[in-house]
Parts: sequence; structure tokens; C-alpha cells
Amino acid sequence: VAETTGIYGLIVALILLFANPFMG
Repeated sequence: VAETTGIYGLIVALILLFANPFMG
């Protein structure tokens, strides 16, 4: 379960990282 949470955290971080320039 902890591993899944870490993976989701990485995915969210990557999405924010890539979406930030487009939204800004």
C-alpha cells in the first residue's frame, strides 16, 4: 500500500511539473 502511495505521489508531482508551464 505504501508503495502505491509513493507511485501516486510521483505521478502527481510529474503531472504538476509538466502542467505548470502550460497553465502558467
